[in-house]
Amino acid sequence: MAQGYFEKRLKELGREDIEVSSAGVIPLEGMQATEEAQKVMKEEGIDISGHRTKMITEYDMRDSDLIFVMEERHKQYIINKYPKAAKKIYLLKDFKRIGNLHISENPDIPDPITKDVNFYKETFSVIKEAIERILKEIN
Repeated sequence: MAQGYFEKRLKELGREDIEVSSAGVIPLEGMQATEEAQKVMKEEGIDISGHRTKMITEYDMRDSDLIFVMEERHKQYIINKYPKAAKKIYLLKDFKRIGNLHISENPDIPDPITKDVNFYKETFSVIKEAIERILKEIN
């Protein structure tokens, strides 16, 4: 959902200089986005039916300027596996709030998999707000 929305907004802003990619830390490659995620994104005018999961790689770590994760445990996993990337890994929900001392009480964005479509909508709402804040910083 985050990749789909980020790409849509970058296109709307005419930002062709930024590439967005999605990768996970759980080894389940090639899975399609859930029906619930597809439904939520379709309501936003975004088609993620072609999305397939992939594992994060050393290449991703080396060649990415910023790495956004949904949960602290994802951040710690990546730092443990790729310690050189530590300075470019951020929790999506709290990116750029640190300077303003406005840290979320719970900075994690929980994975909605196995939850109902309303949980997906709530999750997407948090993702959307975070991405809009990021776009203000980079525009």
